[in-house]
Amino acid sequence: MNDSSARFPYGEFIDGLEEAIYWHNAWYSRGMRQLILQANSSEDLIARDAHLHCKLAGFFSYLPTPPGQEELKTQVEDLHQQMHTLMREALLESANGQKLSAEAFDELEDAQASFFINLHGLFRKVMEDKFAAQG
Repeated sequence: MNDSSARFPYGEFIDGLEEAIYWHNAWYSRGMRQLILQANSSEDLIARDAHLHCKLAGFFSYLPTPPGQEELKTQVEDLHQQMHTLMREALLESANGQKLSAEAFDELEDAQASFFINLHGLFRKVMEDKFAAQG
C-alpha cells in the first residue's frame, strides 16, 4: 500500500458518494416524471451545463480522486454528463411537442444502466481500498 492510499479520506468519500447517488437518483426520477407527464421542465434539468449543477458533479469536484481510480472516475463522470445531455434533449423535444421515441428512451435507459454499473464499480473499488488501507 502506498502512502497516498493510507492518507486518503475513504470514509468521507464513501459517505459523500452515497449521498450524491441519492440526489442523482432523485434527479433522474424528476426527469422521467416530467417526460412521462409532459410537464414543464425546471431549468436544472434542461440547462446546457446541468451536469455541473448536479450534486454528483459537485461531490466529484469537492474530494480528491481515490488513489488508482482516476480512469474509473473519469468514465463515471463522462457517463454522468452523457445522461444529463440525453435527459436534456428528451425534455426539450417533449417541450416542443415531440413524442419521446422508443430509440431515445432506450438510449437514455442504456446510459442510465452503464452509468450505474460504472458508479457501483467505483463505489465497490473504493470500499475494497478502504478495507485494504485499514490493514
